Amino acid sequence: MPKVKVEKIIKADREKVFNVVTDFENLPKKLPQFFKSIKVLSSEGNTITTEEQAVMAGRELHQTVKHMLTPSQIDEVYILSGDAKDSHVMTRYETVPEGTKVIVDGDFKLAGKLKLVGFIAKGKIEKGIEDVIDEFAKVAENS
Repeated sequence: MPKVKVEKIIKADREKVFNVVTDFENLPKKLPQFFKSIKVLSSEGNTITTEEQAVMAGRELHQTVKHMLTPSQIDEVYILSGDAKDSHVMTRYETVPEGTKVIVDGDFKLAGKLKLVGFIAKGKIEKGIEDVIDEFAKVAENS
């Protein structure tokens, strides 16, 4: 059950960063190395449930994810099925002079393919999150 925290600065407006990150249906086009496919299963108010094929810690995963959004501030994620089932990830977006500070706090439960990463899971997950944020930064800063 690794707990991770990653912070990064993206040189773009908070609303723009949030919109890029939460444009779920277009993420496979923008970041195909991390998101193989995303299908929105339901959308009620600020709660969106997706079915995702994603890459995490170097492993391809199929999972169902519930996103509870506070527009341009928070994306709270609950993984409902898959090898990271019952994981909880809170991503906060804060305005800073340089642009947007992205803060990811995750509490991961690992099973199946992800359990294989064992004791190195925390470092692999943190590195994976940093890589995804770096790619989100490229998209947000260049759009």
